Amino acid sequence: MAEIKVSQEWLSQERKIKSIRTDIATARGIISDGLVRYKKKMLHAKNKKQVEDLSMFAELDGYESKQQIQDAFGWDYISDTQMARLNDLWDAREQVIANRGRFTDRVTQILERAMDNCGDKFADVLEEYDALARLDNENRARIERENSINNYNRYHAGLK
Repeated sequence: MAEIKVSQEWLSQERKIKSIRTDIATARGIISDGLVRYKKKMLHAKNKKQVEDLSMFAELDGYESKQQIQDAFGWDYISDTQMARLNDLWDAREQVIANRGRFTDRVTQILERAMDNCGDKFADVLEEYDALARLDNENRARIERENSINNYNRYHAGLK
């Protein structure tokens, strides 16, 4: 009966790969958090959830155009600070609409690219390990099948 042995070297390699994958996930999380914080700042959102559901544009519901914001300021309905904030919010909403519901600019594109390429330095090592792991799994499955067949044959031969 063939046995499956796991070497210390393989276990060490497995721990190293798991550590690399964890580090990549951590880095991606940090970049993602920075991306959301940047969008929050640019969209003048009160919290990160608003960045994702874009509910911060609800403040513009009473306005049909930027001219109406100007008029509200002219009639002293809003302060100049509110007018500036509403104008910025209007511009941000226009950009989100133009980008099919997503706020994007050069900084967000850079951050998204950094997130996509986060683990490129380790891609070869990860691919090599994955190929070896697939081969190892195939060998394990083959050995298990051979053991099952041998056990079946022994049982039916009365050798138990």
